[in-house]
Amino acid sequence: MKKSVKSTLAAVAVGVSMTMLAPLAAHADTSTPPPVGTGAGQSADNVYLYNTADYSKVTATSLPWGASVVGAPDATDANVPFSTPDYLQGFIFISPRGHENHKTDWNSYLAFAMDSGKVYAPSLTPENTATVGEAASGGPVGAAAVKAAGGDYSLGFAVYDNATSTIKYESFLYITVTAGTGDWTYSTPAPAATAPAITTQPADKTVLPGQSAVFTAAASGSPAPTVKWQSSTDGTTWSDVAGATSDTLTVSNVQLAQSGTKYQAVYTNSAGTATTSAATLTVTNVVPTEPTGSDAGKVTIADPADGATTVTIPAGVGLKAQTLTAWGWSTATNLGQVTADATSGDVVVNIATLAPGAHTIALTQPGSSTVVVWGTFTVPVPSYPAKTDTVDLQAAVTASDLWSLNAAQTAIDFGNVARNASSTKSLGKVTVIDDRKVLKGWTLDAAWSKFTAGSDEIPASALTITPKAFDNGSLLPGVTLGTNGTKIAESTAVSTLTDGALFDADLKFVAPKDAAAGQYHSTLTLTLTSK
Repeated sequence: MKKSVKSTLAAVAVGVSMTMLAPLAAHADTSTPPPVGTGAGQSADNVYLYNTADYSKVTATSLPWGASVVGAPDATDANVPFSTPDYLQGFIFISPRGHENHKTDWNSYLAFAMDSGKVYAPSLTPENTATVGEAASGGPVGAAAVKAAGGDYSLGFAVYDNATSTIKYESFLYITVTAGTGDWTYSTPAPAATAPAITTQPADKTVLPGQSAVFTAAASGSPAPTVKWQSSTDGTTWSDVAGATSDTLTVSNVQLAQSGTKYQAVYTNSAGTATTSAATLTVTNVVPTEPTGSDAGKVTIADPADGATTVTIPAGVGLKAQTLTAWGWSTATNLGQVTADATSGDVVVNIATLAPGAHTIALTQPGSSTVVVWGTFTVPVPSYPAKTDTVDLQAAVTASDLWSLNAAQTAIDFGNVARNASSTKSLGKVTVIDDRKVLKGWTLDAAWSKFTAGSDEIPASALTITPKAFDNGSLLPGVTLGTNGTKIAESTAVSTLTDGALFDADLKFVAPKDAAAGQYHSTLTLTLTSK
C-alpha cells in the first residue's frame, strides 16, 4: 500500500508572548539637568545588567565581547527606566575611564533617538558601538580596536544636547577588556553625589500639656543624607536632640514650660548640608467649650469623602490670612494651628486623628478659649475597595514541526470471494501527525486502481470505503471523518500533537457476477494534503 504526503508549506517559527504595563508617570522636565560625571568617573545612576533574551539578572562576572545584555537602574527589575533630561539624542559609548562626558574622547559609540525623558533597557553590548570615535585623549579608535587592545574603559549610555554640543547625563559601568578575545569584566562606579535639598518643612504644633507633639521633615540627596534634629529656646542657639536621627521627631509629654521651643532638622551627606525652617511648639491649657445649638459663628462644613484627611471650614473673609487654633470634639482635641486663606478666609484642617462618626470642629484665636467659627460634620466609616496590581507574563509556545502520514498495513487480502458476493476487511491503523509551526489544516484522501488478473479486469467501483476512528476511539477536536467515497478525514487548523490523529476504514470488495476467476490485484494510495 503506497503512502504519499503533499505539502508546499515552509517551516516558520511559532512564538506567543504576553505583557502588563503599569502606567508610568510622565517625566517632569527641569531646567537644571541631573548631576553628571565631572571627568572623575562618576555615573549618574547605578547600572545593573540583564540578559536580553529573557531579562534575567546577569550573574556572571565575566562576559564575552558579543554578550547580548541591557542595563537598568534597578537591582531587581529590568523594566525600570533611566529617568533622563528630555533631549533628542542618545548614545551607547565606550570611553577611557574619567572621560565619559567628553564625546570627543570616546573610543566608539552608537547613536539612538529619544524624546520622552526615559531610557528603557539600553543595549550594553560593546560590539554594538559600531561608530568609530575620535579618541582625542588617546587610546584605540573603534570597537574592534578596543577589543584587540584590551584595557580599562567605561561602557554606558549618554544623553546629548545637539544645540550646545554638551552631554547632560551619563550612566555607565567600568569594564576591563581582555586583549584579543574581548572578554570583559565589569563593576558599577558610585553615582555622583548631590547635596541635600529640603522637600518637607516641619510645621508649627499646638498641643495641650501632657500630649505629644510630632514634627516631620524630609530631604532628597545622593547618597541618602543623615538627619539630626535640633532645638532652641531663642531661635539663635541650637542644641542637638538626643537620639533624634529620623525624619520624624516626637516630643512626648510636653509641659507649659516648653511652649515657644523651636525645632529644626539638619540633613547631611558627602556633598553638603541643608537645614529646615524652624517649627514652633506651642503648649496651651486654654481649652474652649464645645459649641452647640445655634451659637454664633456656626457655618456649614461639608462632610469629607471616604478616606479624606482634611475638611475645609468657610471661616469668611474677616479671618483671612489669620493664624488660628483648630479644635475637635467629642473629646476636646487640639488639631494644631492653621492659617486662613489670604483671599477667601477658608481654613483647611487635618482630621486624620479623628475617628469615624459625628464631630464638632471649632476655630479660636491662639491662646484664647473664645470660638470664632465652628460647625459639625461626619467622618464616614472607611470602606476598603478592592485593590489591583499587575504582573507581566511571558510565554513561548513551541512546535515539534512534525508532518507525517503512516499506514500500519502494507497489504490486505480479501481472501476467496464468490461471484456476486462480498468481503470486508479493515484498512488498519492510519496515523496523521500535524504539529507544524504554522497550522493550516489538511485532508486525507484515498484513491485506488482497478483490479487486474493478467488481461482480466474488475473496475475500481468494486471497492467501497467507509472511514472510521481507529479502534472505535474518539476523534480529536477539529478533525472529522469523510463519508463513503474517497475522503477519509479532514481537519481545521489544529495540532494533532505528536501522538497524531488515528483512523481506520472498512474496505468492502464485491466480486462482479460475470468476473473471470483469478487472483486480482489493486493499489490503494492514501494522500495527506495541506490546506
